Amino acid sequence: MRGYRPTTYHQWIEEEGVPIERGHGVLDVRTLELGPWKRTGGSGAYIELVGMEGMTGMYVAEIPPGQALNPERHLYDELIYILSGQGTTRVWSGDREDQARVFEWEPGTLFTPPMNTTHQLFNLSGTEPARFLAVTIAPPIMDLFHSVPFVFNCPWEFTDRYDGRPDFFEVGERNFFEPGGVWLFETNLIPNVGGYELKAGHMGAGGWGTVYQMDGNVLAGHIAEWPVGRYRKAHYHGGGAILFIVNGKGYTLMWPREAGLQPFASGHRDEVVRVDWQEGSVISPPSEWFHQHFNTGPGKVRQLALRMGSQRYGVWFHDIHVREGVLRSTSEGGTLIEYEDEDPEVQQLYRAELEKAGVEYQMEAPGLPG
Repeated sequence: MRGYRPTTYHQWIEEEGVPIERGHGVLDVRTLELGPWKRTGGSGAYIELVGMEGMTGMYVAEIPPGQALNPERHLYDELIYILSGQGTTRVWSGDREDQARVFEWEPGTLFTPPMNTTHQLFNLSGTEPARFLAVTIAPPIMDLFHSVPFVFNCPWEFTDRYDGRPDFFEVGERNFFEPGGVWLFETNLIPNVGGYELKAGHMGAGGWGTVYQMDGNVLAGHIAEWPVGRYRKAHYHGGGAILFIVNGKGYTLMWPREAGLQPFASGHRDEVVRVDWQEGSVISPPSEWFHQHFNTGPGKVRQLALRMGSQRYGVWFHDIHVREGVLRSTSEGGTLIEYEDEDPEVQQLYRAELEKAGVEYQMEAPGLPG
């Protein structure tokens, strides 16, 4: 068997000199151990989850009190979610730093630095560090070009994506996107993901959700929420999706598609992976692994999804894994397991978890398993 060949991206993060956290999930990125990060001027750690599969990259970084990170420009999409602290970001194109746009952020803010613009993050607190989570598509970009200097020093300006207009970082609007058949929140800044009002429900459990699109990114996602004492329908899709728990407590069951719709009943119990989560957790289901989310806490769960494959800009090697199938039942050729088709042990396990937590089971509503 031929030896493993590290990709350009993996060689690069190894050489960055900061910790690398691996697994199916991280329980709390807010307390993740970081290391000094010479390139950025702060501290940080990379996260490599099994389900990211080289489609997405992720890291956590901290800005020291009263300081700023080094200016940075790169040839890949990036979404930044603020975990703690208050500060500002400056963004400019080319050598026009005197025309930089500045916006403020706080815990719960999500934004995107436009492609290949220079951006710099400042911590406004003189006593506490500011920490953020970032998700990128650096892995495929670096692996395709296999030239790190090019990725960070390409001079091309994407003027069709960012022209320095004053309202670029103002909150956008939610409109019906006909090709995707969804209500799409198009914005380059969400001031507070936890407080944003959601509209449409999907994937059961009586929940709500909103799909968002930032800049011309292929990196996009959605915000989902569901009530106390309920769980969502299992489904699968392509890899690279990262789920961040904004608030709430629970767990996720994941298993390969080959284990079937009912992995416990069909003798594939050992293939089911359970990942517990809480506020600040990240998880990433592998390609074509069914995954199902369960709320065991006393309040609603809100989840932020960050993934490749936006509504406006498809990526074929990602979309080929039946992206639209997540809203269609397996009995109709989709990848969504209806409640009536799920493994009976799924509900049994959930009831037992709620009993231990002292939370009432709430799945008796019409359309739910009862």
